[in-house]
Amino acid sequence: MRKFVSAILIMFSAICLNAQDPEEYLMFGENADDQDTDFLGFCLLPGSNLLERFVEIHINPDGTLKYTYLTMDGFVNRAAGRERSAANSKGANYFTNFGIKNPGIVGDLWKLRYTEYPYHGSNEQGWSTNDSIPTMPSEAQMAILKKYGIFRISDYCYGLMAFMLLHDMEDPTWIEKYKNASYGGSAPTNIVPGTSPAKNDDNNTFID
Repeated sequence: MRKFVSAILIMFSAICLNAQDPEEYLMFGENADDQDTDFLGFCLLPGSNLLERFVEIHINPDGTLKYTYLTMDGFVNRAAGRERSAANSKGANYFTNFGIKNPGIVGDLWKLRYTEYPYHGSNEQGWSTNDSIPTMPSEAQMAILKKYGIFRISDYCYGLMAFMLLHDMEDPTWIEKYKNASYGGSAPTNIVPGTSPAKNDDNNTFID
């Protein structure tokens, strides 16, 4: 089963990349024939001193996963190409390639889950208005997040899907659609399901 999930992920990434000009948009492999095994991503569950978990994911040959946990700055630096990693061996700027204007948008990921900032010191409002569970997106919002491979709140969003989500989070129209879904608005019907990695917490590491 894990080998099947890994194969689907690799095929999906290859299809998305090959749909563009490979010289301009190829980002996750060394060349068009590579099978990508390393990805940057995040999870909406709280991590060490953070409201989210940032990771670099490696898919082993047997389909199991290894997570290297990152700080938010570590994620941004790798995604911007300032720090080389297996997930960005060419030092590409994924933010620029995906049309993300402000890398600081990663600091707004908490808004997808919370109705308001969960700690003292800020009155900033989140985008979830789930009155029954203020720390969870609504059912309609989860339907939107499925487009990016987040089927459960514990799922990791990674690779192409991670940067597609960050790009969309800068769009005021997308934000309003997401917020309105909390009030019983219709979730979009053209959801493109992503593939959620199997859980494997063995040999995990943390990098600043």
